Amino acid sequence: MNNPHEERHVIVLERIIRNVDVLNQSLEEVSRSVQQINLHNQNTVIASNLWESYRQNVAFNLQTLEEGGEAGKDAGN
Repeated sequence: MNNPHEERHVIVLERIIRNVDVLNQSLEEVSRSVQQINLHNQNTVIASNLWESYRQNVAFNLQTLEEGGEAGKDAGN
């Protein structure tokens, strides 16, 4: 005679294995989706980096102009 607890354990383990398999498939799909999103965002990241570099250059040049203007005012007095 078979052990009823063992049969129950086998059934539960089969369900766990199926659920883990489904979870694994879902995670693989999420991973592929994230890879596609990252690929599509590359141009945005490049544009953002260029814009930040431009902003820093403008800030530096404005500061240099202001400092140069103040030095010219001081020299004229």
